[in-house]
Amino acid sequence: RTYAPDNSADHARRVLRRAENGDRPGEEKARLLRAAFAHHITQVFGRQCEVDGQKAGFTLYEHAFLLLDGSETSLWEVEHTATPDGRHMCEVYEDEETARAAMESRIGIC
Repeated sequence: RTYAPDNSADHARRVLRRAENGDRPGEEKARLLRAAFAHHITQVFGRQCEVDGQKAGFTLYEHAFLLLDGSETSLWEVEHTATPDGRHMCEVYEDEETARAAMESRIGIC
C-alpha cells in the first residue's frame, strides 16, 4: 500500500469520534493511533440493498495507519443507512471480521 503522511493521527481521532457503535475501539487503540504519521484508505465493499422494506447502502472501508515505530494497524469503518429513519450511520471496529459480521447482521440476504 501507499501511505500518505497527512495529519494521520487526527484522521484516526475523527474516525473514532464519529463511531456510533457501543463496541467501537477504546482508549487503548486511540492511544496507539496517536503515533500514526501516515494512512491509506481503501473501500473494501459497497452494496445497495433493501432492509426492512427500505433501500439501504452499505460501505466498508479499511483505514490503515503507519505508526512511528514502523508497525501498521487499521480501523474498519462500516457506513450504512440501515437505520429506522434512513439516516447515515458510522460504526468502527478493530478488525475486518467483526466489521463484516456487524454489516452482515444488518444486510441479511439481499
